[in-house]
Amino acid sequence: MRVYLFVLCPPYSGSTILWKLLATSSQVSSLPSEGQFLPELEPIMRDKPWVKEHRLPWDTIKAAWEQHWDQQKPVLLEKSPPNIIRTAEIVQHFKPVKFVIMVRNPYAHAEGLMRRNDWNATRAARFSMMCLGTQLENRRNLEDTLVLTYESLVADPSDACTRLQEFMPELGALDATASFEVHSVDGVVDRPITDLNSKKIESLDRATLAEMNAVFSEHQHVFDGWNYELLDPENAQVTAPGGWAKRLMFWQGG
Repeated sequence: MRVYLFVLCPPYSGSTILWKLLATSSQVSSLPSEGQFLPELEPIMRDKPWVKEHRLPWDTIKAAWEQHWDQQKPVLLEKSPPNIIRTAEIVQHFKPVKFVIMVRNPYAHAEGLMRRNDWNATRAARFSMMCLGTQLENRRNLEDTLVLTYESLVADPSDACTRLQEFMPELGALDATASFEVHSVDGVVDRPITDLNSKKIESLDRATLAEMNAVFSEHQHVFDGWNYELLDPENAQVTAPGGWAKRLMFWQGG
């Protein structure tokens, strides 16, 4: 029986790495790109992509995706970031369905939003909090989910693969040592799964950290919900690679 698998992950939070890792399985059929960017769907799905009240024609979207998935594979994979705000519609239209929910340290996330979109720190921080808050709701409300963090994934890809396989045995073998071409703070590179949080956070000056904190401090419950911590702009010490992960966990379940 085919199972739909949706990666729910904000943009610039490691979704491409996770998507490509999952696609190393011979049991997985992934779309040629994010489903929102298929030529026949981009005019539809990129119109107000982050407005939750904007309704999408899911029957049309599903039919288009079905044309690109290999229907002989047991796992059909999709990972467009705006899917994080549209989970109710996804559950309604795709059965059976499972979800992998992933988030990233909000400072590193906001840095990517600023660098890739030319946003200021306030706008990036607000969007990051929207995403993290939405993912908290998804974690609490969705069934058939595995919840992980970017930090845990990059700290131990082999363990992440084990947990993914335990969550969804249909995946079969995953290659934790594979190299992937991705857009990153270093440009377009081809390399194994690598922790880039320290490099991203170190690039933020004190004024930028303070501007982010003006937003982040209003959402302490979101930080607490994901075991992240506010940084002190006057005494910012970036945790050594892998250090974030020791405070972060995998969740499995609703």
